[in-house]
Amino acid sequence: MAKVYRLENIYKTYPFNDHAIHALEDIDLNIEEGEIVVILGPSGSGKSTLLNLLSGLDYPTRGKLYYYDNKLTNYNDEKLCEYRRNHLGFIFQSYHLISNLTVEENIILGKKLSHNPLDIDEVLKAVELDQQKYKYPYQLSGGQMQRVAIARSLVKNPEVLFCDEPTGALDEKTGKKVLKLLQNINKKYKTTMIIVTHNPSIADIANTVIRMNSGKIETIIKNKTIKDAKDLRWA
Repeated sequence: MAKVYRLENIYKTYPFNDHAIHALEDIDLNIEEGEIVVILGPSGSGKSTLLNLLSGLDYPTRGKLYYYDNKLTNYNDEKLCEYRRNHLGFIFQSYHLISNLTVEENIILGKKLSHNPLDIDEVLKAVELDQQKYKYPYQLSGGQMQRVAIARSLVKNPEVLFCDEPTGALDEKTGKKVLKLLQNINKKYKTTMIIVTHNPSIADIANTVIRMNSGKIETIIKNKTIKDAKDLRWA
């Protein structure tokens, strides 16, 4: 399978007094097209920093970072902005919905950022919100608001979907529904997904599990068996 990302000897360093702090240290990593990748680690392990570099929100201090055959480490701010707009979708723990816009209107915002968007009605049906399209965020549950956020990212038709603690604000039942939705999206649209989480149970839905600590990758595991989200034991 094609490699979506290739990282070679990546460092992210911050100066502190008379020495340097390594947020990431000597990272070598390949991420393949169509995978669900889960990145695990305690606070301060470097997982969010890694997500920021992959998504073009930050630059590495040194090393090489490729998106397919494009060397992101050569990109300036303008080219990184184009890369995020044209190829990526983002889902965060906070939903970041516009409170005075309906479900449909919030999703239209995502559509306007894409040159090749999906059909809004198709996306609404995929996230099981076709009956709520004219409602406002205050009329929705937490799980429904997260699904609106997913739909807003999905309608862009992104090649890669970054999910930063997508179930962090949800209870177990709702969290499993959201993860099942992500599994369905991955299967239907072949979207590469990178999920950062503190919840080790989510690793069981991944093709690849990356465990980090102190700015380094401790292990990379390829799951032989992938669980359905509804069958997860919740941590």
